[in-house]
Formats: sequence, structure tokens, C-alpha cells
Amino acid sequence: MIKVTLSMLTVVILGLGAGIVGAADPMADKEAKPTLGERFTKDTIKGTLMKMDGEYYSIKDTDGKESKIHVDKSTKLDKVVVGDKVKAYITDRGHATTLQRDE
Repeated sequence: MIKVTLSMLTVVILGLGAGIVGAADPMADKEAKPTLGERFTKDTIKGTLMKMDGEYYSIKDTDGKESKIHVDKSTKLDKVVVGDKVKAYITDRGHATTLQRDE
């Protein structure tokens, strides 16, 4: 009986430890990740997020060119702020399907 109790206690303690480790990075599962299809079929814009104006964001690339992209509820979106380095996967009409921080 004691062996069974100790075994159950060990399982519970290990389970709690795994839960704590999983909680160490609360943003890990919240990162916007493009699908494999997006990676192959969508254009990308990399640069600095310059402006956020409602559903339109402006990104300035390393050449100094500023691009305006559209984001909405369908966009997979990292939490970003003006000044962040970002990477946007966009359609030919300028809609961002994924916008992620780019470090």
C-alpha cells in the first residue's frame, strides 16, 4: 500500500513540475507562425514597424521603402508596437496573413 501511495505521489509531483515548466514562457504558444503554404506562396516584407493606424500598418524596409499593409481579425498577429522589427506575409493585394516580430 505504501509503494502505491508513493508511486502516485511521485506521478503527481512530476506532473506539477511539467506544468510549471510549461508556464515558464507564456508567449510561446501565442506567437504568430505562418503556415507552410504562406511561406511558399506569399510575399514578405521585413523591416521596422513605423505606424499603426487602425487596420493599416506601415513597415519601412532596410532600403528605406515604406509599405502600407492591411491587417484584420483574420491576420495571425504577434503583439507588436511601433519600432519593432517585423516580418509580414502578404497577399498580392497588400493584406497581411501573418505579422510576426522578427529578431
